[in-house]
Amino acid sequence: MIDGLEPLIAHYDQEGARRFSRWDGALFRALVEGPGGALLPRLVDQPGGEAVFEAFVRLLVEAIGCGYVGPESMVPAGSGRRARKNLIELFFLDLIPARLAGGSAESQVAVLARAWNLGEGLIGEPSWMNRAVAGAMASIDSLADLDRKLVRVLEAALVVRAPSTLAGPFTTRTLDTKEFDNAFLPGRMHFSAPALLCVHDRKRADVQAGILLAPRGSATLLPPGPCLGTPEKPEKKDEGGLPTITLVQGGLRIGDARLPLPMFKRGHASAASRAGLIAVSALDSQRLWIVESP
Repeated sequence: MIDGLEPLIAHYDQEGARRFSRWDGALFRALVEGPGGALLPRLVDQPGGEAVFEAFVRLLVEAIGCGYVGPESMVPAGSGRRARKNLIELFFLDLIPARLAGGSAESQVAVLARAWNLGEGLIGEPSWMNRAVAGAMASIDSLADLDRKLVRVLEAALVVRAPSTLAGPFTTRTLDTKEFDNAFLPGRMHFSAPALLCVHDRKRADVQAGILLAPRGSATLLPPGPCLGTPEKPEKKDEGGLPTITLVQGGLRIGDARLPLPMFKRGHASAASRAGLIAVSALDSQRLWIVESP
């Protein structure tokens, strides 16, 4: 099926080599055969299908030439410890080949263009934001309303509608990190954004996991990847800082309040956010305890 499109593919390979000094023709061919080969059956026998495929290939050229994807991108998302580093990788290597809906060629090309614009729009943002958004968007079941889905993810991670003083009342839930890595052992942790928790593996220095925490118990586990980083502008002490968090036998102390935690013995690490969230790990468990206060 790909063979019949060889003249088109060869043309764009040559175009990439002409435009970009560090063109990687082998990577281009691998992406055309891999993600492109997965997309092609959705377009066969469809009016204008070849034009949609050409638009996809043309954007692959841009992605490779601009450095948005690289040889490391060929490792499938979710394979081992590989996580997509940006939305361009996620959209064009995973989601579009798997989920591009039927319809007119014009509407499909419009989806490709919108996916590209959203992904490229985030490229200039901090790398942690790109990785976090790509991880959170990986589970979407369709490419409809991409703008709305992206805004929802960004708001969940970044927006603190009413900063909390962690004065209570408190609710507690647990997350099992074995859900994304059987060997993961929670160690040092920090909030990269108000509701975006980065947890470092205690024994493997190159393994970190992201968790996007939402109110009322929902959470999105992001694939393991590089550290999500720490906020560039730490909170000012004169704005009413968070209470002191102290790990104690069987729970933690939040300021003067003692809070028992279920199935918790000896604590290891904790982190707190003005979004009203506290994350706690234990010495002998792969669980995380998440405490929430309005």
